[in-house]
Amino acid sequence: MSRDPSADHAKSMLLDFIRRLRALRDQRREINADMRELRSEAGDAGFSAKAIESVVRWQEECEDKGRADVDEFEALVELYRITVDGEGQNLAEIMDEARDRALLKIFAPEDQLKPKGPTKKQKAVQDALAAARCIQQMTGGKG
Repeated sequence: MSRDPSADHAKSMLLDFIRRLRALRDQRREINADMRELRSEAGDAGFSAKAIESVVRWQEECEDKGRADVDEFEALVELYRITVDGEGQNLAEIMDEARDRALLKIFAPEDQLKPKGPTKKQKAVQDALAAARCIQQMTGGKG
């Protein structure tokens, strides 16, 4: 009974995949060790390694999605944070402050350019602000 030559080829392929995966895992361990060392160096120099990581993730997200989309999302998140955090404030005050910050984040970098129409997210924020103003007027300023 003779051996199937394709079985030797399959075994060779499997061993090659295993070798390559192990090499990549070794490289990943080395890179992770280098990253830990870099974070430690940054910390020793007085920088926050977490903040640096956050900036790097932000840069990657801007490269992926575009700066305008990232800024819009951050403005919306900031609006939500202010709303959630503003337990002692009047709703109108929260919305006014949040709107101002959101608008600055969205439009300040391009304040010299011809304004574009609002995006869907900006329109949603505008609608939410308008609804809050309506509620404020209907409740006589108690929000």
